[in-house]
Amino acid sequence: MSRFDEKAWAQSDIAKLLKKATFITSAADPKGYPEDKGVEIGFAGRSNVGKSTCLNAITQQTRLAHASKTPGRTQLINFFELSPLQKLIDLPGYGYAKVPPEVKKKWAKNIEAYLTE
Repeated sequence: MSRFDEKAWAQSDIAKLLKKATFITSAADPKGYPEDKGVEIGFAGRSNVGKSTCLNAITQQTRLAHASKTPGRTQLINFFELSPLQKLIDLPGYGYAKVPPEVKKKWAKNIEAYLTE
């Protein structure tokens, strides 16, 4: 079994593309979503599992996505561009968050709208 070659990875086309990620916008509802074209890769999961941290790690940027130790910090859908036809999406988490139930319901509606529209 071969070992991970960090130098080779850093020189790969995908690593170079991920490193170019830039913030586009945050959206609380579909009206704020950027135009849907190309490929989108979404980071979804329970609250406080490291979705934003993972996004920062794969792009080799420490402050691209806001990461926090507080559950529920990502409250909007965040869009990041890799190229005009490729985006990364940071979604709010499901489950425990230090917010009122009404806020969690809004998140769920926004996530469902994003996934179905």
